Amino acid sequence: MKNISSILIVLILLVFSSLGSGLVLQAQESMYYVQTSSPQYSILPGSQFVEPLNTGLTIPIAILLNFTNYSSLNSELLYVISSGHYLTPLKFREYYYPSQSYVNSLENYLEGYGFVPTGNYGLILTFNATVGEIEQAFHTYINVYYYPFKDIYWFGKVGEKRVGPFYYFTNNVTPSLPYGVGKYVLGIVGIDNLDPHAYQGLRQAWNVPMTEGKGSSSSGLISSAIFTPNTIQQYFNFSSLYAQGKTGSGSTIAIEGVPECYVNTTDIYSFWRLFNIPRTGSFNVITLGNDTSGGQSGENELDAEYSGAFAPGANIAIVFSDGYVGGKALVGNLLNYYYEYYYMANYLNPDVVSISVSLPESYLAAYYPAMLYMIHNIMVQLSVQGTSVLAASGDWGFESNHPPPNFHIGVYNTIWYPESDPLVTSVGGIFLNATSTGQIYSFSGWDYSTGGNSVVFPVQIYELTSLIPFTPITVRTYPDIAFVSAGGYNIPEFGFGLPLIFDGQLFVWYGTSGAAPMTAAMVSLVGQRLGPLNYALYHISYSGEVVTPHGIIKGLSAWIPVTSGNNPMPAHYGWNYVTGPGTYDAYGMVMDLGMYAEYI
Repeated sequence: MKNISSILIVLILLVFSSLGSGLVLQAQESMYYVQTSSPQYSILPGSQFVEPLNTGLTIPIAILLNFTNYSSLNSELLYVISSGHYLTPLKFREYYYPSQSYVNSLENYLEGYGFVPTGNYGLILTFNATVGEIEQAFHTYINVYYYPFKDIYWFGKVGEKRVGPFYYFTNNVTPSLPYGVGKYVLGIVGIDNLDPHAYQGLRQAWNVPMTEGKGSSSSGLISSAIFTPNTIQQYFNFSSLYAQGKTGSGSTIAIEGVPECYVNTTDIYSFWRLFNIPRTGSFNVITLGNDTSGGQSGENELDAEYSGAFAPGANIAIVFSDGYVGGKALVGNLLNYYYEYYYMANYLNPDVVSISVSLPESYLAAYYPAMLYMIHNIMVQLSVQGTSVLAASGDWGFESNHPPPNFHIGVYNTIWYPESDPLVTSVGGIFLNATSTGQIYSFSGWDYSTGGNSVVFPVQIYELTSLIPFTPITVRTYPDIAFVSAGGYNIPEFGFGLPLIFDGQLFVWYGTSGAAPMTAAMVSLVGQRLGPLNYALYHISYSGEVVTPHGIIKGLSAWIPVTSGNNPMPAHYGWNYVTGPGTYDAYGMVMDLGMYAEYI
């Protein structure tokens, strides 16, 4: 296992050095250049200069702060992966957050130019300032541009369709600060207003018009037989775990909320009652801010209903940041999306995080790298604290280019983030075939499960040393595991046969956003913190050998290879772009993960 440990050091450094092209910002002639806010990211190719922006205009901005002591953090991440000795949130902040004296010096510098502070959100500082004050403080210029095309491109391919043409403003010189006050500035939000125009923000993994489930349908899309949670639990061997008292008791599953939204908790409790779920864990909704203009989130009701059903003893918490960071003026820049992760890491410290609300990785890499790095930093913090993060892979086929006919989102040529983060486990989908009475008789890879290749992250150590046949070794790829995402009796793969209670009624759904909370629930049944899960998953073989950092042990045959289905890349024995390594027997996987944790 010494070879694995040595390769691990190299690969973790590769992750951080690949991000370092944007993170390790230069000090030149005592100036610090904020490269993530460079015009190469903020000016869309083909844009036309119109005029300078009015220097007297007041605009809201946010300063994004980086971690400190990155070399030490690399070593800490390696240590916790191999030892299981995790940091507390308090210790993490003490070691790796900028000091209060540094924050004060940055605030004093900006206030000296006339900036008015409006909020301090940990690693986000918000201000109001005029365009002229911003230009002077950051040694840049802000202009108005016209984008004359209808589509947005990234990496030479169509990314988002039918969003232009439009006017926007942005800086045309890379912002800079004196090194002493700028050295931990990761990015600046608000000196351009491209993001809300070019991309509305979040794409939910499941957002099709909900279909009311009341039996057969002339459309042929609604299954006359509905899969109950109990049917799925029995088929995939969750029930054997419950019989042994493994219910997730004492564990906490945190759910990423759709910002500016809310849930009706009555729906969630009604679902558990309808399907006789013996809930013993707590359920909480944490709401920060008061902007609920996004409406009721069926996505998050689904997350809570299924995570709570499959881990009946676990504590479930949904976190909403509803316009909390910077108020309504800064909604649309993903600050609240980020802050929900920040809140989880610093105030909840959950065992598991379940995510069904995603961002296009290619969009972030091409136009908003500061937010990608901010979220990645929180994934590092969660990992060092022992939290396992799972995210729905997406519902639009290979690289999002093959969506269901009833769910087009207009985004192409990308996989999704944070699913693609090396420290996150991406959950793909399988399709269940039902009998007329609602029993499962077979399954296949779901044809709309998203898989693909990262444009940001290099190949990872767990991929290079994977025990799963045919694991790619070029770049970071996903999915990493798969579970139930659709199914029914005599319906197509874009049909509906899985139940949800929303707005007081029974609806049916499809999507990997169900697979993520069910798999997060499975992880919570292990009963101990596991940290970044991929280091374990890829070191569990199909025959049950479990390779730990300290030796090889014999476990159970937990993986179930999926050999049919396509997205349109074919599912086959071994790793594939539909299901990753495959789906799982819950009893075997929980036992193997538990053994892995005991040997680190």
